Amino acid sequence: MMFGTLDRYIGRSILLTSLLVLLTLVALASIFAFISELDDVGKGAYTVSGAVQYVFLTIPGKAYLLFAPAVLLGSLLGLGALASNSELTVMRASGVSGARIIRAVVITGVGLMLLIALIGETVMPRAEQIAEELRLTALEKRLSVKGSRGLWLKSTNHYVNVGTVLPDFTLLDVSVHRFEKNSLVMAMSAARARLQDDDWLLEEIEITLFSASKVTNERLPNMTWKQFIRRNTVTSNIEGLSENYPDLVSADVLKSISVSPESLSAIDLYDQVRYLKDNQLDSRRIELAFWVKIASPLSTLVMLMLSLPFVFASQRSGSAGQKIFIGIMLGIIYVLLNKLLTQLALANDVSPALSALLPLMCFLGVAIVGIQRTT
Repeated sequence: MMFGTLDRYIGRSILLTSLLVLLTLVALASIFAFISELDDVGKGAYTVSGAVQYVFLTIPGKAYLLFAPAVLLGSLLGLGALASNSELTVMRASGVSGARIIRAVVITGVGLMLLIALIGETVMPRAEQIAEELRLTALEKRLSVKGSRGLWLKSTNHYVNVGTVLPDFTLLDVSVHRFEKNSLVMAMSAARARLQDDDWLLEEIEITLFSASKVTNERLPNMTWKQFIRRNTVTSNIEGLSENYPDLVSADVLKSISVSPESLSAIDLYDQVRYLKDNQLDSRRIELAFWVKIASPLSTLVMLMLSLPFVFASQRSGSAGQKIFIGIMLGIIYVLLNKLLTQLALANDVSPALSALLPLMCFLGVAIVGIQRTT
């Protein structure tokens, strides 16, 4: 039987305590996040209810980040309770081997790993996107709506749509429409736009001008946004524009709306890595985020296995406080080691895959050695 009574009993013990720990950690993180958001309440249309909605929408992201430490603490408490009540001792005396108990823990870990992977690929990216939309819409008056068709902004009489915003603020699938007296007079599309100094460099441009008598179309390899405005100001005889040209997109808006790579799905990260490599651009930061995304669900299983040596070594000894302290210290060490290696990877051209998976392999090795010495 793949999932018997023992597996369900041990799994339920781990699951209940892990969820309780996760709820506690997420609640604390959300309270601190809400207190931080209160600094922006009153700016623009950002209200207390808006801050509450924003914090609520970021809960899946917080749960995703805190899931592995919560599972470690929950496993230490859940299995520790079984050990303190002599239930593990009774299991072993009844002929249940340590390997059988480990199998039950691993089965639970696989289930939790699949659950958090599903949240990270579906719920979290969308919730983070909606949260940033809500917050920025309230704080940034120029922003209209960021929906399923990308980011929409208004720049004087230009309506700008951006299909994708990369973490380095490169814009993909840019289109600009200008209306005069409720009539479309110009449409421009660019494959991408890169921020250079205080201007945007548009690439692979197609411009269409509309007049009462004709429609003209032109293709250009590249052009800066200011050059485009100057050129089309003269071409279409727009009055009232001086050297104070409107921005294509405000860099501050992008900094606010750009969701961190860690909040994107693995599929989106893979697509970005492929795009950057195809265009011979630096993809290390996105590659690193991709491999961290792959490693995060696996860390849930490793954290469960890491708790087993401490439980087997102290089946009748050790208080809950000691187990919590051990879990907190191990969680802190894992997070610090993970952050250290990722920063070193970016600074020293280390393989993103190696830097993301190395902490996982180290802790897995520690868990295996500890299990072998205590069972």
